Amino acid sequence: MGRKIEGGIKEHQDLTRFTVSAADVAAKDQIDLMSRNWFSLVPGRTEPIDHKYVDQKTGMTESVRITGSKEHGGIATIHDQDLLLFAISQWVDAQRLGLATSRRIHFTPYQFFAWLKIAPHGTAYDRLKDALNRLKTTNIQTTVRAEIGKRTRNRIKQFSWITEWEITEEQGEVRGIEVVLAEWLFESIQNFHVLTLDKRYFEIPGGVERWLYLYARKATGGGAGIWKETFKSLYLKSASQQEYKHYASTLRKLIKKNELPGVRLEKVSSVQGKDMLLMERTDKRPLAEKLPAADREVQMALIEKTPLEEAWENVLEILNKHLGDATVNAWIRILNLVGYEDGTLTYRASTQFIVDTVEIQYKPRLMQAWESLGYDLKAIRFEVKSSKKGSASTVGSAKK
Repeated sequence: MGRKIEGGIKEHQDLTRFTVSAADVAAKDQIDLMSRNWFSLVPGRTEPIDHKYVDQKTGMTESVRITGSKEHGGIATIHDQDLLLFAISQWVDAQRLGLATSRRIHFTPYQFFAWLKIAPHGTAYDRLKDALNRLKTTNIQTTVRAEIGKRTRNRIKQFSWITEWEITEEQGEVRGIEVVLAEWLFESIQNFHVLTLDKRYFEIPGGVERWLYLYARKATGGGAGIWKETFKSLYLKSASQQEYKHYASTLRKLIKKNELPGVRLEKVSSVQGKDMLLMERTDKRPLAEKLPAADREVQMALIEKTPLEEAWENVLEILNKHLGDATVNAWIRILNLVGYEDGTLTYRASTQFIVDTVEIQYKPRLMQAWESLGYDLKAIRFEVKSSKKGSASTVGSAKK
């Protein structure tokens, strides 16, 4: 048996080929794909995945609709996504080394399997080919990342994760794989819109826990490293096909096992008694300013806003409408949001005068803005930054 080519790169032959070279590259994922689930959690899903929500940073209503081909096994699964993670990780590494990249990427099955740290065998090659087909036939329509700041209405982009793919075989063995990935995905990587994943992610077997890890990694990416969310909200963002009661049962089992890499899970309750999941990073990142200069730029590229930080930006926009930019900039925006825990928001200010002014004049508006976003506030707590490095004195008060 001689040389055999399956598939083919026809429409994008003018793209420069980017050849994978590094095997031990840190795993990375694109931020938007971690905020809500864009992949099937189980094989064979043909029911569309739909998300519709208001982006807290832009105020725009965003939508995501994902469909798959029944002929090729439905929507691409969260395990198929490993191939995209491989490409993203290779791109980011090459960019940081100053190498030219392209969305036309060439690699060998051995490089992919070595990166995943799995032993290649017959069924692994078959699964890889099936994944290529599902990634190509999965259709995405979304308004996410459509020229923020320039648009006055939602623009929908349509694409597949893989535009074209080609497999070269010689003497019955796969020698090389070439894929052209979505321009939407490639463009986001140019701006390092990524987060680093724990390498143990690929050891997570189930779809529900895989997505939960990705979401927890995004949500706990801020300085505090902690995030809480209701079971129901996580259920909706996961796009699970399970009934809610079964999904909630799965979450309870995952909490009991507590085996997600680098993340601690705990069941807590909201003020209204709703089940909530507390997620805490156990390997919290160092502050970028404390890193050596050589590592600082890399670390800063990984720092993304947490949902709490995004909500704070939205609160400021709400207050702008009621109080005006001048007032908000003078008294509110200068507050440092420390964290949110057990219904209490903590802020830090540089002087007692600022705290007193906000307490007397603006605190009710501040609480109303947070509550309008669905936060159950018991209190807002203020600290005055001490002259001693790293210390602060508490001067806040409970909700009135």
